[in-house]
Amino acid sequence: MTMHRSSLKRFLAACAVSLTWLTAPVHAESDDGTIDVAVRVQDESGQPIPYVTVWSAIEYDRKHLKDEGSHRTLSVDDLWRVTLRYGELHDIICEVGDKPVASLRVAILGNGDGVFQETLDYAEATGKENHYARPDPLSFGYTFQKRGYLPGRVAFTVPGNQKRVEATVTLKRKPDEALETQAYLQSFARLRFELSDARRNGSLTEENQRRVLALPDQLEAAAQQALAAGDKPAAARIYSRMRYLPGPDVVDGRIVGWIEADASSRPARQALEKAYELDPDSLYVWMQTYLRRRSLLPNPTTEERIAAALHEVDKLIAAKGEAVWPQYFLDQAVGHALLGHFETAYRLYREAERREPKYMDWAHEIGKLRAEMQGQGMAIPAD
Repeated sequence: MTMHRSSLKRFLAACAVSLTWLTAPVHAESDDGTIDVAVRVQDESGQPIPYVTVWSAIEYDRKHLKDEGSHRTLSVDDLWRVTLRYGELHDIICEVGDKPVASLRVAILGNGDGVFQETLDYAEATGKENHYARPDPLSFGYTFQKRGYLPGRVAFTVPGNQKRVEATVTLKRKPDEALETQAYLQSFARLRFELSDARRNGSLTEENQRRVLALPDQLEAAAQQALAAGDKPAAARIYSRMRYLPGPDVVDGRIVGWIEADASSRPARQALEKAYELDPDSLYVWMQTYLRRRSLLPNPTTEERIAAALHEVDKLIAAKGEAVWPQYFLDQAVGHALLGHFETAYRLYREAERREPKYMDWAHEIGKLRAEMQGQGMAIPAD
């Protein structure tokens, strides 16, 4: 069966938010189409909350997208759903690494004074070489997350000539989750802020070179402090984030730029190994390592490999539920399809589509399964 070849390769190898709007007056028409965004994030007493994770969505003009499939982009409402479902890992997820939904935009963190700032460049977001003018009006939004607080959100719809927007977002305390006041976790938050500034990290100045090269050692020190305090889960979170760190791009012995490490690099593999040793059943580590947990007989057949992998992904989903990323629900459905359990696979595909419709082009994937079932003379289950 060839319909799932790419999937087979992968397989085998109640919030409350308070918003205060301070939208700036409309300025003269923008020359470059950018918008300066400033959002102050505070607690219920009005005190700033430092180093808040920020996720973002831009509602693109469809004709500006290379792929017109709606699964490629998140609306502002989609962003809120993704935040509520997958926000548990907000301090591990980064723009260049694994994300629950590929089109999720991970922005720079809020700074130490509780202020999120960025210059939103629509043309850059869609591909600068295309020279697209931003839609009029343009809608975009952000969500804000910090452990110990319920998430918050803000959305903007602005005319084509508006140059700046401002807002204040108040996060309410999460009753069952303590604030992270430990020194090593405060260091982790500050270092995540440094890592999130891609523009700064790309600078080729000597000062920035020294700063970037020092970040892994500082993260390692924070992890060691967590271990000294007996906090293995915190250390595992730090190592999980260390899978994706900027490093020098060296050509002919000279640093010519900075690149983000990928998950197959030696430092990334070592970081995940440390996280696995410390907290193997944490959500992120379990998702990244479930295939290695298979119990295989000597010289297993392909069918035995698939069944063992399916057993492991079933255990992951049973333990972690709706917080599991869409890829693993897809793996579950594909596993059943590969074993010939077509009706079960069809049901799981449909459930995965309803759970996270923006993960992929579900209609295309489900269409392949329907064609396979029809080819086998099987009836298509009623939706």
